[in-house]
Amino acid sequence: LAKFDIHFIIYLKTSSSTSKTTSTSSSATPTGTNNIPRATYTEITNFGTNPTGVRAWIYVPQNLAAKPALIVGLHWCHGDANAFYTGTQFKYLADQKGFIVIYPQTPNSDGCWDVHTNETLTHNGGGDSLGIVSAVRWTIPQFNVDTSRIFAVGTSSGAMMTNVLIGAYPDVFAAGSANAGVPFACFQGPDSWNAACATGTVVKTAQQWGDIVRGAYPGYTGKRPKMQFWHGTNDQVLYYTNFGEEVKQWTNVHGVSTTPTKTTTNYIFSGWTRYDYGPNVSGISAQGVPHDIQLQAAQVLEWFGL
Repeated sequence: LAKFDIHFIIYLKTSSSTSKTTSTSSSATPTGTNNIPRATYTEITNFGTNPTGVRAWIYVPQNLAAKPALIVGLHWCHGDANAFYTGTQFKYLADQKGFIVIYPQTPNSDGCWDVHTNETLTHNGGGDSLGIVSAVRWTIPQFNVDTSRIFAVGTSSGAMMTNVLIGAYPDVFAAGSANAGVPFACFQGPDSWNAACATGTVVKTAQQWGDIVRGAYPGYTGKRPKMQFWHGTNDQVLYYTNFGEEVKQWTNVHGVSTTPTKTTTNYIFSGWTRYDYGPNVSGISAQGVPHDIQLQAAQVLEWFGL
């Protein structure tokens, strides 16, 4: 995953790059489960409302569980679905545990997710987020997916989209894990890049952050998804201030204190600290680590309960 740090730095300099996809799937267009081969990275199409033209690939393991969980894996800026498929361990873990993985791909020419428009930040409002959720909704009946075990995980721009999905679609997702991202709606505005948020100058109270999430789906009173976020203290692209802002946002959404209930030092690696804020919010701070923080797939699955 070392590439995604470079991708984001490039993004700071240009917004005209075109994402390149290298697909290992068949050219056939699947329209149902009979057209999707097992243990193969396969593109799905015509999966429902998709206003921005998000593309999506699916991986269904050979030994699929009878009522499988589903994970949405979200690529980084200037990445693509194939990069997340080949650059993370979720395919291999799906083979072991029998869950499905969806690998969406943004249609945007800069390869970055739309995490800034009002449409994408609103439940069923449009934007890239609705296209992703449509792929999830299509998959549920096709494979008898366990709707209580649908998750999102992403890195960098994908981490920002993870925050968006967890905030705008709490009725769809059970948990999220964001690797080097920013709070829900921190990038909100007319431009795809928000320098103020990226450099850590968008600071709000916990109540303000929580109200923004609640405003994404007015009237929703159901269970809120669990949220986990990881951040390096030396992040030079999405500054570490965003870690503290995510703490404020998601603890407020879950109605808990910003004071950790449990602190685990040297979590996974020396200098990494895990802060738990009750059972539904967890933040991992990686001392001295830049934006290029390695995604810890096994620990993410543990958070998801898989």
